[in-house]
Amino acid sequence: MTGARVLHVLPRCTGAGPERSLVATITFAPQSARSLHHTIAVLDAPVSAPMFLAARRAGATMLIRPDDDALRRAAAEADVIVIHYWNHPLLLSMLSRVDLGPSRVVVWSMVLGLYSPQVLTADIGRFADVLVVTTERSLDSAAARAAEVVRTVPGIADMGRLDGWRPLAHEGINVGYLGVVAPTKMHPRFAELCALVHDRSVRFVVVGSGGGEEGLQRRAVELGFGDRLRCTGYTDDIATAMGTFDIFGYPLCPDTYATSEKALQEAMWVGIPPVVFPHGGLIDLVVDGETGLVATTEDGYAEGIDRLAGDDALRRRVGTNARRVARERFDPHRLAAAWSDALAEALSMPKRERPPLHEGATGAELFLAALGDEAGPFATAASKTAGEAAIAAAEDAIARSSAVVVGADGGLVHYRNTWPEDPLLNRWVRLVRP
Repeated sequence: MTGARVLHVLPRCTGAGPERSLVATITFAPQSARSLHHTIAVLDAPVSAPMFLAARRAGATMLIRPDDDALRRAAAEADVIVIHYWNHPLLLSMLSRVDLGPSRVVVWSMVLGLYSPQVLTADIGRFADVLVVTTERSLDSAAARAAEVVRTVPGIADMGRLDGWRPLAHEGINVGYLGVVAPTKMHPRFAELCALVHDRSVRFVVVGSGGGEEGLQRRAVELGFGDRLRCTGYTDDIATAMGTFDIFGYPLCPDTYATSEKALQEAMWVGIPPVVFPHGGLIDLVVDGETGLVATTEDGYAEGIDRLAGDDALRRRVGTNARRVARERFDPHRLAAAWSDALAEALSMPKRERPPLHEGATGAELFLAALGDEAGPFATAASKTAGEAAIAAAEDAIARSSAVVVGADGGLVHYRNTWPEDPLLNRWVRLVRP
């Protein structure tokens, strides 16, 4: 791999997990991969200043919102192209327009890929020379079944962000959450789950942003525990934030597309016992009763918090196990080496031509293509042959779409905002937001 040129195509760079994973991949690369030349093409703006600086410190060149000609030139100069994949309209649009020419392509999936709107389609699997998924559950995706070569490498967290972590003094027991504060990520009944906890010494600390903070605080007041829930906002200083956590309460929404969640890795790394639902890829990260507690019901989640809050010995045992396993499984040097092996495998392959994906598609057609076999009612509603009754039933199903399908990355509103004149996308948004 000496001196090889790697072009990374990244939908956005705002400081979320995929971007941090990319920088960590370069930072912790083994000696055999240190001579690689990395260029990161970011399709959407703005770019987070801290992430821009982190990428530059890692030695990467940044291309921010390159036009199609610049992307073609970068692709022609690259020995391998890494597409950091999740359903993002600008990424799908670029893939439909830009002929990458003779190339080697690694698709590194950042999503579970099994449910709308974040689906790993068969088209994506065939587009890749090597498909890298971040959880074993993604092997059930259409992309993994269609790809010639599939490797599993969890997302890589920079555990240096936790240097200096130590428990900080506080009253009672703090159940901490770190991440996006919105129903597209956290459980839609997050406040109700907290209210089910019986132990009144338990306090809830929500670290992060996403627009749901005010509503969450208001709902906590309505449920009678507003004085025990605190939303602290976004921070890069996760060592200090996690220093106040005794338990990591991380209930994600049922249709989450999360895989190897870095926030969960980080909590386990410092020995904070987690309580989770078996949603998305989290079931691959936590062993119930050993490295955390896995709840299957809302009452079970609250009971898990109560158990850990009331039993110091259990909390220490589970936390110690979580720390030991995390340092075995999530060591960034080991994971970066596994990623470098996948990259070397791609570099050993001949370059090949591949046509643009879904060339000439409209915004609505790209939305349907991105959903693949999970397009369901959207495909029926767009059909030119479906009868009136079938279309009416499909539109009724669209109107009842989940918050994730409507408002998350790659969701309906994201596509409509990218193609505001598309009549089908506008019609579907009116169904979900009358």
